[in-house]
Amino acid sequence: MTARKILVVGATGQQGRATIAALHSSHTSASPLQIIALTRSATAPRAQSLQSSYQNVELLEGDVKDPGPIFQAHPDITSVFLVTAAVAAESRVDHVVFSSVDRGGNDLSWDTPTDVPHFAAKHEIELLLRQSCEEAQREIHWTILRPTGFMDNFGPTFFGSFMATLWAQGMPADRKMQLVSTHDIGVFAAKALLDPERWAGQAVGLAGDDLSFSELQQVFERTVGKPLPTTYQVLARPALWWIAEVRTSFEWFSNCGYGVNIASLREEEPGLQTFEVWLRDSSSWGQHTAA
Repeated sequence: MTARKILVVGATGQQGRATIAALHSSHTSASPLQIIALTRSATAPRAQSLQSSYQNVELLEGDVKDPGPIFQAHPDITSVFLVTAAVAAESRVDHVVFSSVDRGGNDLSWDTPTDVPHFAAKHEIELLLRQSCEEAQREIHWTILRPTGFMDNFGPTFFGSFMATLWAQGMPADRKMQLVSTHDIGVFAAKALLDPERWAGQAVGLAGDDLSFSELQQVFERTVGKPLPTTYQVLARPALWWIAEVRTSFEWFSNCGYGVNIASLREEEPGLQTFEVWLRDSSSWGQHTAA
């Protein structure tokens, strides 16, 4: 049987790697897959790690802003997963899965770019992708995934401590934030890529938990066995005051926020990770979790 060929753009990033892992778990001799991992440097350690971890992955150097050479090298690519620019119009694929961001629920997200620049850019790409698919001379399907905040931002690094401190300083104590693991983004990306007809024309918000900062701390300490690391407030406060995108983001989190129906999503994927499950099973904290 001829292997289906799927292009993963941003393959060495968190979402790209999670998507490749989920696709790889579905690869069998009865339903073979060939995964083309687009990277800026095939010799970079992260790229080499992908190739050594997954036998059905082929590294391809390229730039999504110049898609021509990519599809000339692999004209039989059928599906694409991407987190940045839409490429449907320039390619021969029949299904594009785009990872965007939730902006208050699936219905509200279509008409709400928000004042957060990163969110607004994702909104613009969503509209461009949908329009380009509708105007194409052939049938091209689209699926949009809309993740919420990443659980993976709270790993055992300085960045994780900094993000925790930003949350503590930037939002009311009782204000909840929805979170999703990149593992689950990969799971849903693979679902869409492997079953285009079912997922065509759908925009799906992704979240596995909904926590206030105090609840985040409680879950972390119960699971890992020590307090959630934070850093000096003097480092977080200037970012909230002076970095426009950080300030605007936390104003939006405080006043509007994500709006995913987690219960409905869990019916689709019972293995959807809560923050506790992510800490134990998928995070770098796993080896430190309490017995």
